[in-house]
Amino acid sequence: MISAKLTKNLQKYGFELDFPDYKNIEELIIKIIKQDNERLNLAVPLLLEQEFKYRYIKKKLKGKKLIDEFNKIIKISERIYSLENIDNKHIKKKIKENNIKKEFNKTEFNYYYESFKDSKRRQKNKKRKKLKKEIRIRGKYNINKALSEIFAPAKRRIMKKIFNHEKLTNTELKYYYKSIRPLILSILNQDMQKYLRIVESTKKHY
Repeated sequence: MISAKLTKNLQKYGFELDFPDYKNIEELIIKIIKQDNERLNLAVPLLLEQEFKYRYIKKKLKGKKLIDEFNKIIKISERIYSLENIDNKHIKKKIKENNIKKEFNKTEFNYYYESFKDSKRRQKNKKRKKLKKEIRIRGKYNINKALSEIFAPAKRRIMKKIFNHEKLTNTELKYYYKSIRPLILSILNQDMQKYLRIVESTKKHY
């Protein structure tokens, strides 16, 4: 059975099952391989991009079946990195130093390769979403800061209600048309905006 801790840690690498709070990359790889789960093994190529201690992992795995599986994944990973233009010098070195010769067929390779590309896409999407969220947060902060330079707190509260489609009281509505709307129309006036841009750009020369 796949542990909750393991699947949760796999998320950080873009893997679909959800991956490391383990002490090092070796312990994480060992944990995955020992699960003896083909679906989970698809995560290993994502981890082998980092430097890893092959002999340490091999010693901990024990048993020909698990070691052969690990060796096959190493050879598959080396091929994937080559196709994806990922630096694979470290893994080539491991293969040569440890005389790793485990072969794989086309079906096995495609299985791992498609999963690798899917994981990388998810990883990029997560980063993109995170960046967009940060931009929205910064944008909201900048808007609030700009509004505070022009509008008093009471005016900002009413504007926020309107922005959020909340109904205004009669008193708030009268206050909006009397004190807030004239300011908004002035800010939106194109001639006013051009004037202020000239002032802002010209003052740099003084």
